[in-house]
Amino acid sequence: MTHDPASERLRPLADLRPLLDDLVAEEPPEALVEDTLRCACAALRESACEPPRWRNIPAGFRRELLRLIAATLPALAVAIAWDALILARAPGLLAAWLPVPLAWALPIAYVLGAAGWLALVLGSLPLLAHHRALTLSREATP
Repeated sequence: MTHDPASERLRPLADLRPLLDDLVAEEPPEALVEDTLRCACAALRESACEPPRWRNIPAGFRRELLRLIAATLPALAVAIAWDALILARAPGLLAAWLPVPLAWALPIAYVLGAAGWLALVLGSLPLLAHHRALTLSREATP
């Protein structure tokens, strides 16, 4: 017969089981139940008023985000115009040296890569706005 250390550790609990089975749990007082429910409902109502995603947003975040977006709009317009020019002109120029499918594949790959970089840069604007808003609020607090 093998020795099981887990069963040895659980033996005191097994000895207590008949004693625990005889215990009868009392119902909590009505006043305690009502107070608990009232507090829980108040806490749920309070947390439902404010979406959790906006709790950690510092003051001035929206202003900073709009400022950063406004600053990037001219560059975004130039990047989109450049990509449109590449798609319009590059396949015709490349077709003189490359097969037609490859002449189309290279500009499309370039435009998709540029779109990925634009998404990365524009997607980081909320993080930058959050950081700037935190920095400005810390500087304003003496």
